[in-house]
Amino acid sequence: MNKIRLCLSKWILIPCLCFNSLCLTSCDEGTAEAVLGIIDAIINIFGYDPDAENVDDQETADIIDDESDMSKVSWESKFPPIGDQGSYGTCVAWAAGYNLKTALNVMDGTWSTPSSTSQQCSPVDLWHLIPSSGKSTSCNGSNFDPAFQAMIDNGCATMAQVPFSNKKMTCDGVYGKGSSNTLGSYRIVAYSAEMSTNGSAYGMTVNNIKAHLENGPLVVGAKLGDNFMSWKSSNPIKYDNDTYQGQHAYHAMAVVGFDDSKNAFRLRNSWGASEWGDNGSIWVDYDFFVEKFAFGVWSASNSKTKTYSTNKISGKNVKVNVVSDVENIDGTRTVTYTITNNGNEAISTENYPICYLLFKAKHFAQRNFVMEQAEAKKVNPKESVTLTHTYSIPANMPDGKYYLALIADPYNEIGDDDRNDNFAFVTMEAKQPFSIAGNRIIQLPSSLEEVHSLVGKETLNAYRNQEIESILIKRRK
Repeated sequence: MNKIRLCLSKWILIPCLCFNSLCLTSCDEGTAEAVLGIIDAIINIFGYDPDAENVDDQETADIIDDESDMSKVSWESKFPPIGDQGSYGTCVAWAAGYNLKTALNVMDGTWSTPSSTSQQCSPVDLWHLIPSSGKSTSCNGSNFDPAFQAMIDNGCATMAQVPFSNKKMTCDGVYGKGSSNTLGSYRIVAYSAEMSTNGSAYGMTVNNIKAHLENGPLVVGAKLGDNFMSWKSSNPIKYDNDTYQGQHAYHAMAVVGFDDSKNAFRLRNSWGASEWGDNGSIWVDYDFFVEKFAFGVWSASNSKTKTYSTNKISGKNVKVNVVSDVENIDGTRTVTYTITNNGNEAISTENYPICYLLFKAKHFAQRNFVMEQAEAKKVNPKESVTLTHTYSIPANMPDGKYYLALIADPYNEIGDDDRNDNFAFVTMEAKQPFSIAGNRIIQLPSSLEEVHSLVGKETLNAYRNQEIESILIKRRK
């Protein structure tokens, strides 16, 4: 995951060397004056280098990129009161821990009263849980990757257990308490051209961010300018300069919703409720957000790999698997697949839909059904049948990385008792996507793995089955 150093405090800011990237920390006025004269000389040396991220080489993007059908979304009621990080460069711990983790616990019913310190993730504890390799000394910055991983490994204690009393904390040499209530997973959902080695803005679109916000809040790493620093308005911020007082100022915040009437995303800061912004929050114009403001957006979940409920008793339980997918002499392809009826009643593929879906990795909006319905076949209980289908790669599919997915009941109309095996993916080794060039699949393994979920250690950020299903249902409606 990306080594983004986000460490902006609300106080006087100076650059410092922090794991080969620019870090901003607080200091007294005398110290600040002493370094102002050399800022220009060192900014190009110590400044943040997006090329070092190697984002394009990582399986870290989960691009929904579908049209949002909602005009307004707000998760603000799930969040604790606006926090104040004081003079410490701990914005990541406040954004990912105090704000996002607290909201996730409220959303899944673990907590119900985020106004209570006993039901708030402590940013102080989270900072202490981040290993020294993932943060600077003296509370001078971290990034999202070690913060999220710390919550996966250890959870975080509550604000009641580890308070931020009088806005004072010990930065170094303290180990966090943690909690059994751990984070399940996280992933980057979009990043800017500045972070990309090839100069592309991967998933940094208004529709993609809005589509993710329909499912829950996000956190953002943002580049701040002078306009943002002095903002005191309920109107959306629409422009800013590229730096704050000539410096690269990076900061972490929570994204809690959007409103088409304002044409803006709603962000929740950790600079207090009275001294800045719209009572501690800010509206950021859609276009400004994706074009200049945000350089990385992350989502997280309390569930590691959410599974479908098996409490239903429909008696229907179908498992599908792809045996082979080979190219024919004429350029068409033939897929061989099995349908296994693990239920207690016979089914017919005439009324049990089974489709074969081709979709682009990290860009699900680029998809095509190469088989919309299996051939008519009755499958008795405990019986398995093998079928074939010949298809062509659609002419409009651009070159790139792809997956194929055989899906039973793609719109969840049947009520299968166990939907975890209703998906079968065609992949390369280790669940990696295959390549399409010139409307041809370049190469597939001669023996395909049995893959029922793309999500694993190697592909943590790939599409989950439920996400594929929800998008298909939404598009059909």
